[in-house]
Amino acid sequence: MTSDSPPPRRSGVSGRTVQDYIDETPLWADATPVGHAPITQMQWLIWGLAAAGKFFEGMVVFTTGVALPLMGKEFALGATEQGVVAASSLFGILIGASAFGGLADRYGRKQIFIIEMLLFCVFTAVLALSPSYAVAVAALEGLASRSGATIRPPISSFRKAFPAAGWCWRRSVSRRWAAWWARPSAS
Repeated sequence: MTSDSPPPRRSGVSGRTVQDYIDETPLWADATPVGHAPITQMQWLIWGLAAAGKFFEGMVVFTTGVALPLMGKEFALGATEQGVVAASSLFGILIGASAFGGLADRYGRKQIFIIEMLLFCVFTAVLALSPSYAVAVAALEGLASRSGATIRPPISSFRKAFPAAGWCWRRSVSRRWAAWWARPSAS
């Protein structure tokens, strides 16, 4: 083994890794390789889940801004309290992105993504039924922390679903999406 050769890869029972299956080149019926593999249904599903997670994150920030005047009337909030309500979702995104990313690395993206969706439902219900300003702020932070958690797990799942060998337009697009999602939010 020379220093230029890659280290041996762990493999499953069949001697192939999961990435080997993802990188597999499809073949036509006559056994000739397909030059450009189409996106599979599983890759579309992963992309859809990742996009839905990012959509919900933006939706939380947007609807908080839209509902802020109504919340101000409902809870008789001053300018400072309205500022806290508006900032609570962004602060929650910061906390969620910091905490859940490491948890996804430790316990698996799929499990954490399922927990994120359950937390989204719970905190949405708590926010809708919040009887006070403090409960509303706590629910917004919890809701947004779940939203911030959608940054790393879907992106890494999305990136792993595409072939690693060679350059193709999908890798380029996935890199651009990952860069777009990983950027600091301007909202």
